[in-house]
Amino acid sequence: MIEIAIATEDALSEALVETLVQRSGRPVRIAERLRRQGFGYLKSRMALFNQIAHWRPVLVLTDLDQAECAPQLRRDWLRQPPVPNLLFRVAVREVEAWLLADGEAFAAFLGIDSRKVPMQPEMLPDPKQRLLSLVRQSRQRNLQRDILPAPGARTIQGLGYNEQLIRFVRDYWRIECAVAQAPSLARAWQRLPAWPTI
Repeated sequence: MIEIAIATEDALSEALVETLVQRSGRPVRIAERLRRQGFGYLKSRMALFNQIAHWRPVLVLTDLDQAECAPQLRRDWLRQPPVPNLLFRVAVREVEAWLLADGEAFAAFLGIDSRKVPMQPEMLPDPKQRLLSLVRQSRQRNLQRDILPAPGARTIQGLGYNEQLIRFVRDYWRIECAVAQAPSLARAWQRLPAWPTI
């Protein structure tokens, strides 16, 4: 069994990485979870993650957000060549696009028409906002209550946002369907069978 570390922006990203690793078929165990809230923590520690990867493989996942492209973001964040066991992946533009990429499953989760879910979610300027707009169309009040912000709240998501979407990832989401609609997810998924190299 190979022990790895994963570094992510938030609980939802962490659950996505866990799911990818578990379904990759590799004899891998997540021994360490390196997470704080947001990308700043990841960016400031990329050199450290690269050092850790000399003795323990590290998988880093961040969102592209408004950066120009994933290769440029990787160059900006990691100023030195990555060691072979540092796997640094970028979700275009947010991990929410990876969830929407299995449109049929997401529609079933919300109880809405699957034709409402965008076919190419990585082309959206703000996948998270599109996801929230789809939740508003759901008749499942518990999902609306948990995922959407409360009336008058200053947050852009509800208190149960991560919890409900993690449940979707674990119980509904099909990687084999999602990779067909999310190229950055497909690239991450294609790398896993040959990683880590030890």
